[in-house]
Amino acid sequence: MSVLAADLLDDSNILGLREYLELFEEIAEPTRFAMCYMLQTNGTMSASELGDALGRTENGLHYHLDRLQDAGLVENRKRSKPNADGLYSYYELSGLGSDLTDAAIDFIQQEKRALDEY
Repeated sequence: MSVLAADLLDDSNILGLREYLELFEEIAEPTRFAMCYMLQTNGTMSASELGDALGRTENGLHYHLDRLQDAGLVENRKRSKPNADGLYSYYELSGLGSDLTDAAIDFIQQEKRALDEY
């Protein structure tokens, strides 16, 4: 274990330093961050709803949704029956995705407050 990893991690950490940094890398991509932000703000959303909110095509978002799912930041849920809008499939942040999105939002807001105070 590197000195950096030893300073930051202990036996209670589930992931290694590389895995934590890879999660930050996933959410740092602008489209994926926007998707996480929308899910954090609005709760569950379908790919179509995400596309409408972000001005992107649904097909163009699936690559990013798949990456977020593979990283364990977003979960895809399917209903056995459509809801009032006819939606069977929707996305939501996982607990880890929600925590990481909150941390990014907090960091951005802290920087904004610091600049406003300056």
